[in-house]
Amino acid sequence: MTRIAYRDIDTLSGEARALAAERGALNVYRALANADRVFTGWMAAGREHLTSRVLPERLRELVILRTAHLMDSRYEIAQHTGVAERAGVSTAELAALADGLSATFDDVELAALRLTTELVNTGHVHADVFDQVHQALGTEATVELLMVVAHWAGLALMLNALQVDVDAHARISMPREGS
Repeated sequence: MTRIAYRDIDTLSGEARALAAERGALNVYRALANADRVFTGWMAAGREHLTSRVLPERLRELVILRTAHLMDSRYEIAQHTGVAERAGVSTAELAALADGLSATFDDVELAALRLTTELVNTGHVHADVFDQVHQALGTEATVELLMVVAHWAGLALMLNALQVDVDAHARISMPREGS
């Protein structure tokens, strides 16, 4: 059970309410909406991550779920498993994200997942792993990948500290590009 009361989405300001409603009035948004001053900016940043054309959707979801497993974030795993499946991630790949990486991923995905693992586990990335990702993805996508790891690792910390309940049935509704 959550450690603080969930906020009623209908009590938020217009932009914050619209951003929360766009992805569903999930417990994560209802908990974080208690930080009224930064909630809208945080939601807008998350929206940009979810609608970016720089990182392929499948790679983004692999990185989010690897981060979630490393951070022991049941909430993020519950919310993003279905998104990852819709992005083409197989059941075997989902299991590999939880249990350690395997050869089921292509070279670029494996490099990005190694970068994610090193960054979350140590706070650093070896030069060879970073260079492999940077060479494969380019500068913009590499920096965006780092931002995705940071965003979802930070979210996992908040979810775990607040003990946000996994929504019984509601799942994230992905924003559309250009909306």
